[in-house]
Amino acid sequence: MGRGNPLIRRMDQDAQRNDYAHAGQYAGYGQQTAYGQQGQYGQSAGYAQQGGYGQQQYGQGHDAASLNQMYNAPSAGPQETQRATMDDVVVKTLSMLGLIAVGGAVGWFLGMIGIVFGIIGFVLAMVVIFKKKVSPGLIIAYSVCEGAFLGALSKSFESQFGGIVLMAVVSTLVVFLGMLALFAKGVRISGKVAKVVGIGMIAYLVFMVGNIVYGAFTGSSMRDITVFGIPLGVIIGLLAVVMACVCLISDFQHIDGALKAGIPQQESWRLAFGLILTVVWLYVEILRLASYFMPRN
Repeated sequence: MGRGNPLIRRMDQDAQRNDYAHAGQYAGYGQQTAYGQQGQYGQSAGYAQQGGYGQQQYGQGHDAASLNQMYNAPSAGPQETQRATMDDVVVKTLSMLGLIAVGGAVGWFLGMIGIVFGIIGFVLAMVVIFKKKVSPGLIIAYSVCEGAFLGALSKSFESQFGGIVLMAVVSTLVVFLGMLALFAKGVRISGKVAKVVGIGMIAYLVFMVGNIVYGAFTGSSMRDITVFGIPLGVIIGLLAVVMACVCLISDFQHIDGALKAGIPQQESWRLAFGLILTVVWLYVEILRLASYFMPRN
């Protein structure tokens, strides 16, 4: 299976190992109950034992119809089992996007002060990722802080390149829906492609760290270095956007896998959070890449 967002991939792997859908984590919801077995109705509830009404065992005689009805009853749904559904993930993803939009509006007017919220958002993201128990409050706080950071960053780009923010937002939406459509059509990421993307993401992180060090000593960015007349930022940006697209499809795979394995409903917050991380990365890369092709104000 494709690598994608490490958080979502880890959640999928954990869900597959636990196999919530079949491990009886929810008191047997979704499974047919057999009478007369250890721990099932007929023994643990005391039925079919000496002392019942008329000394008759439950499930025999005139109760055969009730037993047959029990076997034919439909399995419990997600609400009864408290398992996450795709609707849960969609609702929470949209909620986070709404909070990011609100934070973005605030950050737009804060200017460079909004960059501080980026640091806070990063710290909150790390806590959410490594915290064993999911915390919706922290995820909500992250969304607002990340939104404020993106708002400040977007305003900075907009002041230099008029119309770039609207183009980046629309492009991100189009790419997201495009990758979702490909996933719905059956496109999957696996094998060599997943390995190549994984190596590429590691190389990208190394580049980011190296660029910070380079900027600290030179006051410029390695993205401005030209390769055969092409700014390195364009090459890196294109590769980053492609990797983000592949990661989106992979994220959809892992989310689907985790849901099929019966991951608890509360974890839908963390699935949505992981998906938002990829979307934010995609937006920033598109914003940065577009700046190389738009005229300055």
